[in-house]
Amino acid sequence: MNNKVDEILDELDEVLDKAKPVPFGGGRFLTDADRLRELVNDVRLNMPYEIKEARLVAFDRERILNEAKAKAESIISQAEKRAAAIVSQSEIVKESKKMAIDVLKKAQNNANEVKRAANEYVDGLMNNTEKYMNAALQDVRKQKQFIRENRK
Repeated sequence: MNNKVDEILDELDEVLDKAKPVPFGGGRFLTDADRLRELVNDVRLNMPYEIKEARLVAFDRERILNEAKAKAESIISQAEKRAAAIVSQSEIVKESKKMAIDVLKKAQNNANEVKRAANEYVDGLMNNTEKYMNAALQDVRKQKQFIRENRK
């Protein structure tokens, strides 16, 4: 097949060699255009398989590159979305921790307030009980004194 193309190219050279210069044409030549077209078509028809295969490979390469680029852009987009979600989650976790700490502090403050109020209440009860017991003790002493005085 390759020899056929070489033969056609040799014939193209001959046609060009036989071309006649155009007077005042600035380096232009007259040639048999129809014969040149026939030879070019013959070259195309007898083009080696490797060249046809190379064109297919080039086409496939371009298609594969475009697919790879689209896939890469998709992966990057997904990665950016995932990163944003992780950052967002991280912010949510930080905010949740802050809220938990605030709730814990409020609970501790409330517990301390309840404990203080309970201590004040118990202290008041104990003071009232002490007063009552002192009054009862005073009555017992008075009764005891009365009994001693009346015994004689």
